[in-house]
Amino acid sequence: MNHQINIIGICPETLLFQSSYVPLISFKNEEHKKAAEDYITGEANKFFDDILLTDQEVKPLAYPLLITELDFEKIDISYFYENLFDDLERKPDGKLEAKIKWGITFDVKCAPIELGYLSPKYDGFYPSIAYTNNGRPHRRYGTIDINGKPVFYYIYFTLQEILDVIKQLPNS
Repeated sequence: MNHQINIIGICPETLLFQSSYVPLISFKNEEHKKAAEDYITGEANKFFDDILLTDQEVKPLAYPLLITELDFEKIDISYFYENLFDDLERKPDGKLEAKIKWGITFDVKCAPIELGYLSPKYDGFYPSIAYTNNGRPHRRYGTIDINGKPVFYYIYFTLQEILDVIKQLPNS
């Protein structure tokens, strides 16, 4: 039996994905797309508020422009200048400063760092650090660093958590 079940499509070339390893995620309508994007943006804002503890502006990198660790060996150096360093600014001391950017990933290899949650009531004994909060894993992330400073953050999401957001919408 050789039936085509047509579950997974192929990305049209017009979207110009940089990587062969970044999946195309699609929704039936604009309401679902907006809910998913609002959720991702909200979670990214929480992540940067908790991690960076700074007012520094962070900007998302368009999803089709994302690359994975396998792409580093194949991609031209111009990719980094066009996408990560396109908005360099010179500080008063003359040093160049890159704006921090972020993107989502579904690839756990791009996000090897996992944050834990330590309750404010923790007294130093059992239970130890938990890696879940309200049933959701705490954010995993990874970075691309230049001179030891992150210039790009990969923030890990699961498809399930995005589907859970969509399922909560009325008339989904």
